[in-house]
Amino acid sequence: MSRFNTNTFGFLVLILFLGSSFVTGQPAKNDQATPTPKVKVFILAGQSNMEGHGQLRSLDMLGNDPKHGQLLSLLKDKDGSWASRDDVTISWQAKQPKNGPLTIGWGYGDNEIGPELLFGAIMGEHFEEPVLLIKTAWGGKDVYCDFRSPSAGKPTGADAALLKEQNSGGQKRDVGHFYRQMISEIRQCLDDIDQVVPGYQGQGYELAGMAWFQGWNDFCQWHVRVDEDRIGERLIENYPSNLAAMFRDVRKDLKAPEMPIVIGEMGVGGHEMATRARKNPDDGEAVAMMNFRRAQQAVAKDPSLERVYFVPTADYWDVRLQELRRISDDWWNEKREKGIADTENNKLPTKELNDEFKSRGGHWYCHYNGSASNYSLVGYALAEMLLKEKPQQ
Repeated sequence: MSRFNTNTFGFLVLILFLGSSFVTGQPAKNDQATPTPKVKVFILAGQSNMEGHGQLRSLDMLGNDPKHGQLLSLLKDKDGSWASRDDVTISWQAKQPKNGPLTIGWGYGDNEIGPELLFGAIMGEHFEEPVLLIKTAWGGKDVYCDFRSPSAGKPTGADAALLKEQNSGGQKRDVGHFYRQMISEIRQCLDDIDQVVPGYQGQGYELAGMAWFQGWNDFCQWHVRVDEDRIGERLIENYPSNLAAMFRDVRKDLKAPEMPIVIGEMGVGGHEMATRARKNPDDGEAVAMMNFRRAQQAVAKDPSLERVYFVPTADYWDVRLQELRRISDDWWNEKREKGIADTENNKLPTKELNDEFKSRGGHWYCHYNGSASNYSLVGYALAEMLLKEKPQQ
């Protein structure tokens, strides 16, 4: 006698009707829904130049760039006001509030911008998925100590000698503190992503890339000697191994072994640095700058690392702004000699020059003289490199 009965037949009909709902985990044909795309997450890390000191008053200068001027339109609404993007969220523990839509004011100060603004705009235009920028940066921080990661080991050689010198001078250095802080901030943001990204529905995220923009505090020690030992120069020589170790540890600690990483060239001084170094081998600052840029490039060429890229940025240095900076420095010395007070309105000796200086930036040399155009184009270049990047086969 057959064991097949009407109850069994009814159950089979039900299974056939539901079909792929059980087999593939997808809803039945008449109840399909488009899955919510994962959030594209980008890490923006470094020191003060990733924090951003581009003066907002100079951002319109981006429109005058002969090659990239059209990019300014990505930062503005149709009425000419600065845009706020609801498709790109930025999170930075140093700001209040810590999270919000990408717009102006996410630099170090409320009237400053960094690479994040145009970087995020480029990513927002490219991806249909929501974009999250996690910014984690602190001014005056180096890789040989502050960002030193576990696999770099304890400081030795020049690194240890300089730290000993600094500690004896009253500086108390906590090796690796800001590496640990960086990883902690990234993890915290990702753990709380449902509270950070508006409309998040549990769809998950992809660590789509990291942009690293840092270097001044590893470079600026170039002149330091201890007992005739050129410690500062050797510090630059150690930069590639220290940074490569940090990248390996970042990927390990974030469980993102294939996350692409881009390194923004330290473009302070522009191409003039190469000219100075070539013409005068005794120009210590210029020679050290070129050595440091080569050290940055060396990380991208490290055979033990994949998907790490060097991004040139010296092209974006504002040569005219630097000319004004030199006039300002000379005028400052003259003001001191003549007893003239230093004010915002007499940074340069004439109103016309002073106005031009402010319109182009007006901040410290190591902060790209405050050029918001320069910071924006760095962000553009970092984003474009990540979008060009393809996984190695």
